[in-house]
Amino acid sequence: MQNILFPTDFTNATEPTLSWVRLFTRQYNAKLTVLHVYQPVVPDTTLPTIGDPGIGAAASDELLQISQDNLSSLVQQLQADGLNVDAEWRVGAVEDEIIQVARDVNADLIITGRSDVTTFFDRLVGSAATDVALQAPCPVLVVPTMAHENEVLRPAKVKTVVYTTQLEFEETRILKQVVELVKAFNTTVRVLKIKADNQPDVYDDTYNLAQFQRIFGSEQLQIETAEARGVTDGLLDYLAHHEVDMLIMTTRERGFLDGLLQPSITERMLNRTSVPVLVYHDEAKR
Repeated sequence: MQNILFPTDFTNATEPTLSWVRLFTRQYNAKLTVLHVYQPVVPDTTLPTIGDPGIGAAASDELLQISQDNLSSLVQQLQADGLNVDAEWRVGAVEDEIIQVARDVNADLIITGRSDVTTFFDRLVGSAATDVALQAPCPVLVVPTMAHENEVLRPAKVKTVVYTTQLEFEETRILKQVVELVKAFNTTVRVLKIKADNQPDVYDDTYNLAQFQRIFGSEQLQIETAEARGVTDGLLDYLAHHEVDMLIMTTRERGFLDGLLQPSITERMLNRTSVPVLVYHDEAKR
């Protein structure tokens, strides 16, 4: 892992996510790109002054300058921490620009924060993080920045990692990346399958688990199963009763109608868990 992308909007989602950004950047000695996407404010020119296009235009220019200053300040702060950091400032749609910059800098990982979806604005922020996680050309670590009721945000560490799978698809390429990740942090991974009534259980798990063990190596792979009415409920219940630092999931290409009518399990988990979720894609999107 050589290049990490950190998109930020300088809101309350920034600080908790920075702990994970520092952790991964230092662990891999990676190059970090800090990105801010500025969305221009349409100036209100209905209140003109002499020699001035309007109060709204001046305010828009001021916001633009503030966003650039915030980016510069954050980059300097991270450089002072000893990190190798570049700044990217873009104008446009947030999700589109994040994905484009990820391609431009050949990002190996995107780390982004997600606010709790309790207000309309938070839903927009949460939606942006979810959209990026599902569409990005590289894995995406989504860090919750507000805990749900009766939950607390976990410190940034990678000790207990859970990889959830239904053992119904070819996952060799992704599992190799998962193994590389846990070895980089000198830890191990727990494979979790939720047996749910609404999910297919076509193939014998034995073959896939044997493939997983072969990739994992000589150390015995930890396998756990849990039963639930639905996968999302099963995962949330498991996370509520186990100490987990990071949940790893895979997102797969789905039809437009499927996505419209039924959010994916990954999407639902991104919006409901207080555990950081690392999302891999079943096919490379570079």
